[in-house]
Amino acid sequence: MTGSSLSPALRAAVDASLSWYDALCALHGVPCGIEDDVWRAYAPPPPLHSAAKTVEPTARADRALAAVTGDGGIADSFGELDLSGEGFRLLFEAQWIHRSAPSAGARRLPAGWSIVRAPAELEAWTSRHDTRAVLLPALLQRSAFRVLGKRREGGYVSGAVLHLCSGVVDISNVWTTAGSPDWDELGGAAAALFPGRALVGYEHGPDLECAVAAGFATVGPQRVWVR
Repeated sequence: MTGSSLSPALRAAVDASLSWYDALCALHGVPCGIEDDVWRAYAPPPPLHSAAKTVEPTARADRALAAVTGDGGIADSFGELDLSGEGFRLLFEAQWIHRSAPSAGARRLPAGWSIVRAPAELEAWTSRHDTRAVLLPALLQRSAFRVLGKRREGGYVSGAVLHLCSGVVDISNVWTTAGSPDWDELGGAAAALFPGRALVGYEHGPDLECAVAAGFATVGPQRVWVR
């Protein structure tokens, strides 16, 4: 695969993920940059995030490996690298997903969903998703982000983060306490808050199956390696 052969959908999904990494590193005060087709953090990255990330399919394994010190992981955005002989193990293989913008949609959130606006609400949300050390309160003050939660009987039972990036909406941190995430509702929420935008993200396992059933298409693999 070369950069010129990437589909626009895959390019948009990878670029949105890169923007997420930049934003989360800024939130945590972690410097970062791109060298030799590899994004890298110059200090320990935020929890649950890789220390290096390929941003072009031409990225070489040795360049990705050189970007990591200590126990940091590598997100291979194009599923091109095999790092099993380099002291790394495959944490998971996922698929980037894409859904075209709907022609029209309701300008209100699906029933039960709301925007998380206050730090106390975010703490309740992250305590259900184990991301308290990742999604810091300052994220709520960034215009490109919406943390969404679905409540039932006073508590959060589902959630997701929407991130507006370069004309698409990245859906991440999708979770639910019962059953499977409702990707139709998430798509409706994205259309209400950011109308006219295509949706991107990545998933694996049962959550990927749910997203595909809701009309998302898989557009390419991603592998995350750790040691």
